[in-house]
Amino acid sequence: MFTSFTRHFFRVIWHVKVVILMLVALMVAGAGAVTLVEKMPFGNSLYFAFVTGLTIGYGDIVVKTSFGRLVALLIGFVGILFTGLMVAVLVLAVRESYEESKNN
Repeated sequence: MFTSFTRHFFRVIWHVKVVILMLVALMVAGAGAVTLVEKMPFGNSLYFAFVTGLTIGYGDIVVKTSFGRLVALLIGFVGILFTGLMVAVLVLAVRESYEESKNN
């Protein structure tokens, strides 16, 4: 069952790879914007972008300017889209592997 799930998961990921790459690119671009606006190192901004985008929100790195906060909101929105897409891919893979095992 697990090998069936894995096969279906990566097949679906392959079909939506462009969307996934675009969402990740938007988070990296948001990190770049935070770097420029907040004058922080890119590594810290990238960490901030992914912690914000994945809605973890540790709070150890925060933005202080209004534009930085706007970028953080946009990063959060992109992260919600990314999370929703991954959940949809996982559900589809589970459903297809279940149907495959039921038919065999």
